[in-house]
Amino acid sequence: MSRDVPDRPTTRRAVLGAVGLFGAGALAGCTGVSGGADDSGPVGTAEMPARLRLKTVPAPDCEAADPIVFADLPAEEQDLVETALEEGEYTAPNGRSAPPAFKRLRERVETRARSGGCGELVVYLRRGETHYRVALVNGDHIIASTRPTPDGR
Repeated sequence: MSRDVPDRPTTRRAVLGAVGLFGAGALAGCTGVSGGADDSGPVGTAEMPARLRLKTVPAPDCEAADPIVFADLPAEEQDLVETALEEGEYTAPNGRSAPPAFKRLRERVETRARSGGCGELVVYLRRGETHYRVALVNGDHIIASTRPTPDGR
């Protein structure tokens, strides 16, 4: 009695191929489970540190620039910005346990970043006559960056 059974190397190759595809998906983050109703991303990212950094830059030459004005921020958010300026960065242990002021500042930065006025991930803050590029990262989610954009900003 003859059965059509693939030979062993083909089966091994198929198994290794499937494992390879699953591994590539895992590396890409495709196997993560949703973080829940708060839309915090794949499980684990909300437990990563949240960071705020500021980089001194010339006044933006982009007409659509709409910098966050330091003087208009509530005192708690000003304190976070001052900490970032004095210490090089403000860090919250993770996005979920960040203080309410950090969460509000994050929303403010995210709103500016979404508008895309001066490019993707470009957000400015103005304190007096000094301008800063804002970098805000919550876990592995980049909200704003100080790195130059493809158009040189």
